[in-house]
Amino acid sequence: MPKMGCREIFFVRAMQSRQVDFLIEKIKEAVKEMGLPSEYDIRIYKNVYTQCCGVGGLGIIIEVVGPEEERIKAVDLRALSKILELCEKEGCDVGHHSFGQYESL
Repeated sequence: MPKMGCREIFFVRAMQSRQVDFLIEKIKEAVKEMGLPSEYDIRIYKNVYTQCCGVGGLGIIIEVVGPEEERIKAVDLRALSKILELCEKEGCDVGHHSFGQYESL
């Protein structure tokens, strides 16, 4: 039976879709370089969120489905490291970011 890992990333000031689209493309490239077998299904997409106090923005959801939990976690960590690299080293203009907790389903 396949396992699934999921995580949300939130960008408080990212109001322009192209900034998040850029991050998604870079994350997909980084994950592709891992050379995972075809039985892994990786979904990385944009979402819009809001909080009870009205603060919101754009975010990214990363879902990985596959047979081995360790590889699923490795994809998750690779995606997070790419986001940190792009946001902190290259100055990606998405504002403050926070990572949701990794969930194994």
